[in-house]
Amino acid sequence: MTYFFAGGTSKTGVAVLNRLVPHLGAENICCLARPTSKIEPLQAMGVHIHKGDVTDPDSYKSCLGPDVIYIDMTHPKHYHISLETIVNARVKRGYFVTTTGIFSQYNSSSDIYKINEAKIKESGIIYTLLRPTMIYGSPEDKNMNKLINFLNRYPVFPLFGNGASLMQPVFVDDLADGIVAAIVKRNTEQQEYNLAGPEPISFREVVETIIKKLNRKVVKINISIPLGITLAHFAKVIPGFPITEEQIMRLQEDKVFDISKAQVELGYSPRSFDEGITAEIKAMALGQSLR
Repeated sequence: MTYFFAGGTSKTGVAVLNRLVPHLGAENICCLARPTSKIEPLQAMGVHIHKGDVTDPDSYKSCLGPDVIYIDMTHPKHYHISLETIVNARVKRGYFVTTTGIFSQYNSSSDIYKINEAKIKESGIIYTLLRPTMIYGSPEDKNMNKLINFLNRYPVFPLFGNGASLMQPVFVDDLADGIVAAIVKRNTEQQEYNLAGPEPISFREVVETIIKKLNRKVVKINISIPLGITLAHFAKVIPGFPITEEQIMRLQEDKVFDISKAQVELGYSPRSFDEGITAEIKAMALGQSLR
């Protein structure tokens, strides 16, 4: 049995592969990688590498067939393309890492995810859907990494909407554990799992926790959401400003997710934000990416 893995060159993809290889054997895993992707971590694991792009079916359809198990960790907005390709190749089993963004009330963010998940369910393929929330935990992450650097650099930080909105970020290694568990455990067919942190935390708590870990003094200024959206538009010129207009809009909704199904069926046990952000700050400092 061959496992065809799309998205293995990402930080999360590498973390998943590091855990999958001992279970499946490197010789049974083929990773799709764009010509410009960094493939050294995959080469070190000994997995097969096929050059191509998930948005270009002709570049990888020859690797697919009825005996192939498909794993997709690329951007879920492309899943309608890869899904058509694997269905035409008569692939019977697939694992799709989508996003908790499917639950967003902002249709501009969630519509394509909802559409593509529905297509997966209607395709006839035996599927497992895995939905991570905001991922953090490495110097390469684009969420907490930017926030940490901003708080380490500037003495003032705007709290949009008083920082009351809730979120449930997931540490990259915990997410990888959850994804691998869904692949190697039995009875995950036609199942859906939310993979988030252990409990909701307010954005204010996120900021205050990071400030404490950095041993910094930062003045927090409460700013309304409408004003924040305007400011974010102009703040694009500030180097490393950590929040976009769309992210501020989404601060109007709590991003809280039920992970109990993953805990019970996958043995999923994510670490606290306090523990995870401590590890990320330490990794950034060691890697000298903390500015």
